[in-house]
Amino acid sequence: MICLIHLEVCPYCYHVSLKVCEFDEPYPRVEAVCLCCGYVIMDKVLKHYDINFKGVLELLSKKEIGLVCVDNTCGSKNVIKLIDEGSYKEFRCLHCGAEWSSKDIKRAISNVKSVWSCLKAEELEDCIRGKEGECPLCKADIGYKRSGYLLEISCNMCGFHNVYEEKIPNFDVSQIDCKEYQKAEVLG
Repeated sequence: MICLIHLEVCPYCYHVSLKVCEFDEPYPRVEAVCLCCGYVIMDKVLKHYDINFKGVLELLSKKEIGLVCVDNTCGSKNVIKLIDEGSYKEFRCLHCGAEWSSKDIKRAISNVKSVWSCLKAEELEDCIRGKEGECPLCKADIGYKRSGYLLEISCNMCGFHNVYEEKIPNFDVSQIDCKEYQKAEVLG
């Protein structure tokens, strides 16, 4: 796990004092600490018992047979079957328009099961891995949302999401004058 460190402008005190550490393992993520005002944002380390594997697999199974929309943000049960050829099926949600195949869901189920079996022998960070834009649990293509300096991981297929902690300074940061860090120019 390699950390690339650089300084950026803090969103609270506006000094170039935010020490940003970019990690690429077990999935791309960012931790940041302001050396001037104390602002902090970072991922909390997940424990294996934070993930309800049986619940995830049950949800994916419902999506595989078309009982519920593939997108958790929709969650509609108003789904129609487009193609039914043996074990291969395609579905469409009539509420949000999402389309998916049973093959995609079977792949996601297989990935979740492999992570679950990996956890019996190894540490969490060795099992839950994801490339950029990929869910670390089911390997679905999810992209990333940014929340300030933090990369928010939220999979609408299996429900995996990272948990983060943010500590905002509880004093008037406009009065801070950190001599060792230059203040950013404010456009006006």
